Amino acid sequence: MKNIVLFLLFIVSIVALFGFAFSMAQNKEPDGQKLFTDNKCTVCHSVTSLGITSNKKDAVDLSKTGDTYKADFLIQYLNKESKINNKVHKVAFKGSSEDLTILAGWLNSNKTKK
Repeated sequence: MKNIVLFLLFIVSIVALFGFAFSMAQNKEPDGQKLFTDNKCTVCHSVTSLGITSNKKDAVDLSKTGDTYKADFLIQYLNKESKINNKVHKVAFKGSSEDLTILAGWLNSNKTKK
């Protein structure tokens, strides 16, 4: 009887550890990258430096966005409050302001590697 209890305890421990390890391995991409893909930004944009591609032939590559724009400006641009080349962004960001801050910070981190 004691052996059965120890065996069951061992099996439960293995399953619990496997579950914990699996849940930790699920989220390897940065939060901003997840927001980028979840909000379907890939319809019009790609980030080729990270292997994110768009099916659109003339997709705008955002691999070096941080070289040109600061996160604060990107927030304004995605809210249609600022312009690039005298044009506002085609689609206003529909997520929370917290998500927009995370996304803009991630876009700002996409810079030319030195």
